[in-house]
Order: sequence, then structure tokens, then C-alpha cells
Amino acid sequence: MTPKKYNFTVIKADKINFDVRTQMSEIFAEGFIQWLEYFSKDKDTIAKAFAHMFVLDQFYVAVLDNKIAAIAACTDCRTLAVRLDKKELRKHLGTLKVALPELF
Repeated sequence: MTPKKYNFTVIKADKINFDVRTQMSEIFAEGFIQWLEYFSKDKDTIAKAFAHMFVLDQFYVAVLDNKIAAIAACTDCRTLAVRLDKKELRKHLGTLKVALPELF
């Protein structure tokens, strides 16, 4: 059996002409759900809560048929690749879950 060949295009996330945040956040949620289950066990909730955080000019994405297949951050260590917005997190996760980690 011959493996299927794929032709991915790798491009900076801020240069894509469609909304990449939703697809990026779905990949993020899939990869990090085991560490984020405190906030929610639902991957869709995690994806929606964290979709805002990506600093797009710090990310590259692999695209196949207008679908994001992979994401990678590439930063100079002076600029953050993600920025969390507490209001956005509270909107999706609730006030208590977002505030509790700050107490410790």
C-alpha cells in the first residue's frame, strides 16, 4: 500500500484570508485538553474560550484544502505568542473558574 501524499502550505497565520482562530483553537483544545479540564471537560468550550489568545503574527499554520492541519508559534522571546483576555475567558468559562487560579 502506497501512503497518500499531502501538499501542505505553511504560511503565517496573519496572512491567511479566512478566519484561522476557530480552527487554531480547536487544534489547541485537542492538544491541551488534559491540562485544561479544570476549566471544562468540553473541547468546544475550551476552544471558544481560548480562540482569542493567539497573536497571529507569531504563528505559522499548515493548511490543506483551506483547513488548518497544524499550528506552531515562532517568537523572538520579546513578543508573546499568546495574550489572555480575562473578559473573554469569563464569558466562556465563568467568573469563578477564571478567578480561582489567581487566589493561589
